[in-house]
Amino acid sequence: MSLKLTDVSLSGIARDRLHEINLALTKPGLVGVIGANGAGKSSLLKVIAGLEKVAHGEVVVGGKRLSDLNSKQRAALLSYLPQNEQAQWDITVTELLAIGLLQHSLGKQQRAQRLQKWLNYCDLTGLAERRLSTLSGGERQRAFLARALISEPQLLLCDEPTAALDIQHQLQTLKLLKEQSRAGRLVVCSLHDLSLAARYCDRLILIEEGKLLATGAPASVLTDTNLARAFSVSAEWFCHSSGVAWIPQPLSEGD
Repeated sequence: MSLKLTDVSLSGIARDRLHEINLALTKPGLVGVIGANGAGKSSLLKVIAGLEKVAHGEVVVGGKRLSDLNSKQRAALLSYLPQNEQAQWDITVTELLAIGLLQHSLGKQQRAQRLQKWLNYCDLTGLAERRLSTLSGGERQRAFLARALISEPQLLLCDEPTAALDIQHQLQTLKLLKEQSRAGRLVVCSLHDLSLAARYCDRLILIEEGKLLATGAPASVLTDTNLARAFSVSAEWFCHSSGVAWIPQPLSEGD
């Protein structure tokens, strides 16, 4: 799976704009989109998902121009998980996952096998007949993530998948996304926690005021210069066996 954005711009109010984004992702992996609030992270994901019409430029997914694809063709290539998604009806977990298959032509047996596969994978088997209103935040997030995965997309887009989760469920969610990237999917998600982004992501995309400030391996993106420009902070980084952690500091008046 490949993803390419060429001179992509999105008009709108200031916090929704994107300016001439050029980006090429050519192999599977977990890619984190980072930046300050209002930088354009959500807008970028919506553009890639085909939910926002660009004012200029082109988005190509798997060698196909996104603008040439209808909704069913897009659904065959990608899934999008919005931030803090809520169901319109108080349905069961199984019914929620079934919604993810509506645009896919599967026989009855294939559908049942697909449902069971992702219930098992996301540790939802014991919750299959529970209604969404009875689930904890972490359980509900797993259910929505399973619904996004059940179509088995080549490209998975997640907007703040760890938002409002406790640390245990943040780690659980990112571990699951990492596993999906290792299974051959391209996973692109926006994240706020830079320590988790550095630990789990293969590549980072740093957005500042609608512009691409930096992209590459976490160590090459999370530099003092980039942190100062995008977040107005400096940082002390600490390395350990399971990853890295950082302590942010406000910039001194002289910086």
